[in-house]
Amino acid sequence: MSLHELSAVLWRERELLDVLLYKLEVERLLLATDRRRWLGRAAHEIEFLTARLKEVGLARAVESAEVAEELQLSAEATLQELADAVGDEVWRDILLAHLAALREVTGEITELRDANEQLLKQAARPAGVAQHAARRGTTTYDARGLTRDVVEATLVDEET
Repeated sequence: MSLHELSAVLWRERELLDVLLYKLEVERLLLATDRRRWLGRAAHEIEFLTARLKEVGLARAVESAEVAEELQLSAEATLQELADAVGDEVWRDILLAHLAALREVTGEITELRDANEQLLKQAARPAGVAQHAARRGTTTYDARGLTRDVVEATLVDEET
């Protein structure tokens, strides 16, 4: 039975998700302490892990489909459905443990990702205000004492 292979793929997926959780935590700490030097690297590592998770997800789908076929279920059967259909109590417990762990870590990842997104928005807000002010220009006085918007920088040569 392909349960061994499915369990091995689930372990790999769990390990990658744990590393992703760690990298998201590193990113959060970098954002919270305003240490932007390593943000690009952290984002790159998160992207790399996301790509690896897609590959493992594909392997998981293949192994799940094989197990589902052996259990005479639809190839799209969920992990819960596979666990419910397997006859061996030990394998049922193993699959349910994988399912519980995957649910827990994905919940943590979602929370952390959302928190990081908020921190990124807060960090970008001052830059957005500055960009808006630069686009809009600043208000100054002209030679007649009237206010006007200055869109371009003005160079003042005090020697002439």
